[in-house]
Amino acid sequence: MSKLPPFIEHDRRVLLFNAYHEEDVLQSAVEDKRILTCEIYFYVEDGTMEIIQAKQENSGIPQGVFLRRSKVAKRGSSRCYEIDDLKIGNQVLIYSRAFHIVNCNESTRNYVLENHGWSLDEVAPLPLPRDDYAESNRAKMKRESGVPGVDRKRKMNDLKLVMESMLGKERSITDRGMFLECGTDALCFHVVWDDRERLYGDIQYFRLFYYLADDTVEIMRAQAKSNDGRDSFAKLLKRSNLPKNGWVLGSDLSSADCYTWRDLAIGESINIFGRNMLIAKCDAFTRLYYRSNGIELKDDMPLHIAEKKVEVKRVIPPYNGFGTEEDSLRSCTGGLNPPPPMKDLQKMRDKSGMILRFNAQLVSDKPDDVTRRFVVQYFMEDDTMAIREPPVRNSGVMGGNFLRRQTMKRSNGECYAATDMYVGNIVDIVGHRFLLLNADEYSYRLMECDDRTFLYSNLPRLHESLASKQNEIKSYFITKYNGNGILDMDELADCCKHVGLKFNQQEVITIWRKLDKKGKGKVAFKKLIGL
Repeated sequence: MSKLPPFIEHDRRVLLFNAYHEEDVLQSAVEDKRILTCEIYFYVEDGTMEIIQAKQENSGIPQGVFLRRSKVAKRGSSRCYEIDDLKIGNQVLIYSRAFHIVNCNESTRNYVLENHGWSLDEVAPLPLPRDDYAESNRAKMKRESGVPGVDRKRKMNDLKLVMESMLGKERSITDRGMFLECGTDALCFHVVWDDRERLYGDIQYFRLFYYLADDTVEIMRAQAKSNDGRDSFAKLLKRSNLPKNGWVLGSDLSSADCYTWRDLAIGESINIFGRNMLIAKCDAFTRLYYRSNGIELKDDMPLHIAEKKVEVKRVIPPYNGFGTEEDSLRSCTGGLNPPPPMKDLQKMRDKSGMILRFNAQLVSDKPDDVTRRFVVQYFMEDDTMAIREPPVRNSGVMGGNFLRRQTMKRSNGECYAATDMYVGNIVDIVGHRFLLLNADEYSYRLMECDDRTFLYSNLPRLHESLASKQNEIKSYFITKYNGNGILDMDELADCCKHVGLKFNQQEVITIWRKLDKKGKGKVAFKKLIGL
């Protein structure tokens, strides 16, 4: 007798294997992998397979048919999976997922033992790996469902008690006596919440009502200032028991965990859900109630606390080079649309056209800079400076404006003043040091006329210094010139230095201009003594 074809011999024969595979879980704080169980159906008649994944409630991933009935080729081979590849303990790779076979049903076990010669070890069931998330989820569903006898580790909801009472469940009322005795009587305290230690904190005022009937507390906001920047609200805390630690709520509260009227006193601080409030004042009824119970409250404290004045030290940023420095300072100290800097109009009128001009040279070690000459101008009307270099033929240096008219500063940050302009002084301009050699006639006269400002051109002061050293000056010239002869400005400077008069070059020029009014360059020694 010929052998029957497989589709007739094994018609409707299906083998069932239990397996699992691991699925990565992304963006979860409680799990990183999830164990997913499935059933592998192997159809013997044509060698096809079907995989159905077991559905789980609230898994968050699609489940059900994972692989429709079809032949599955092995990875890296043209052969398809057969029955012998599905032994318990084997791992089969199907479309990049590794399925671990752990068990099979009874009919499948009998078939492979009789027809394929599997050993008992190859059909022995294996345990599934532990899935912590699945176990915790099952425990949670038991707690959330109505299964009796399960410790749900949750507090009793007060609303549930009300609903049970409406449905007929009796409940003992223990506080009826206080309600009949006290009625709606309430103790009133004025409390202050000082939160200035925190960022953007402030002082806020509230009224605390303590209801004697049921030991509940209600906190109302006091009359707020207009435009205080806060949303208006009537209550900070609705009428309820006030826990001392601020975390235990609802039916789990005991009388020892809540504030009572004995815990409230003037000068004491109470914790209202993390807010430390100071009891500062009470009304007459509250004071009388405490006195009737043998407790004398302290005198009322000042309700309004003086706000701490924060001295803000203005920090002026450094000048960034845009515009003038006065404009930058005005933008730092003014509003969004600062006005232009204020100018000293009186000074501009009084000193209009007054310009100090000096010949100067660069103080430098470079040979090319030694012969360069400059004209330094100081404008007294607005304390600005300008420097110009006269062009010299074949000097190799292009003359012209060296510094445009502007306000300049010394190394200490202060602006150059008119008193800094005198012969012999060195001014530092943008890293260049200029030695003032001499001035024009107009500048000398201008400084001598305003000798209170320009002390080095104050002739009466120089007269007093010369008069104090008159005998030494005579002795110097008698020794050197036999008391007769003429002298020039350099010899005058040497004489002053020899007798101990520490005159600078500007002071020597001032004395010399008084002696040599005609500008001859020489004066008689007797004229100096007569000065």
